[in-house]
Amino acid sequence: MHVKRYLAGIRLGLVGLIISLGTFTPIQAKPLVVSSTTMITDLVNQIGADHVDSQGLMGPGIDPHYYRATFNDMRLLRRADLVLYNGLELEGRMTQVFYNLSAFKPTYALGELLDDKYLLTIDGIVDPHIWLSVPIWLEVAQLVKTKLVKHFPAHQHSFEQNYAQLATELTDLHQWVIDEIAQLPEQRRKLVTAHDAFGYFRQTYGLDVIAIQGLNTEVEFGLAALQRVKDLITEFNVPAVFAESTLPTRSINALINGLAAEGYQLKRGGELLSDALAVPGQPGDTYQTMIKHNTQTIINALR
Repeated sequence: MHVKRYLAGIRLGLVGLIISLGTFTPIQAKPLVVSSTTMITDLVNQIGADHVDSQGLMGPGIDPHYYRATFNDMRLLRRADLVLYNGLELEGRMTQVFYNLSAFKPTYALGELLDDKYLLTIDGIVDPHIWLSVPIWLEVAQLVKTKLVKHFPAHQHSFEQNYAQLATELTDLHQWVIDEIAQLPEQRRKLVTAHDAFGYFRQTYGLDVIAIQGLNTEVEFGLAALQRVKDLITEFNVPAVFAESTLPTRSINALINGLAAEGYQLKRGGELLSDALAVPGQPGDTYQTMIKHNTQTIINALR
């Protein structure tokens, strides 16, 4: 008798559970937006805000030129509702992965959607480092907003509001950089870096950029390139050289040591954030603070 009552109680409990579950409204999962670089992930975070699940493939300090997809990356990409990447060959080893993915789900190379008038070409190669010009990155932000609205129209109003706020911030940031660079005498506006990532910064804000390596960090620097940079440094009396957070300091050390042997004291100007944002909690962990960090580091070293 006790066993029957016990079983009956279980049955009633199960029925109650089923009824209660039947009245429960399932939680709608947020759409998953997967981005390649930290800079694009930051745009999605700021524009998509709480309405999307924003996930990035590449973390702080990661060089996108070298990056290879992991098993977990491929799982994440398969789950994604929208995929955004820089394009213009920035994600060199990932480019084919994104191209193949575009046959199955919305996948966009943001840099390749820009009007050609925004793009800088060096020796026949398009410079992919478009985020280092604030006005150009504002154009990319608009592309991100447009894609979010297209694929998740239920949140259009919020996306447009967030974009409008971001546009105001980036417009103010652009003017701030102009004002800061204006503090430097023209003869001091020589920016020596590990690789040629700052072409758009040069074009927008009026600095001369001298780089040891070219656009792609996969191509090693040679002695001829090192000598060319040394000659320019001594010719223009450049006081400092800048490391980059995503690159080893091998080329910078070789430059400083080589000039020291010739009696020229070149100082370390600090570390710039070129191809990735900083670690969360550190200066430069958002796009806006990245640009401010770079500008202040340059001004402090060259002034």
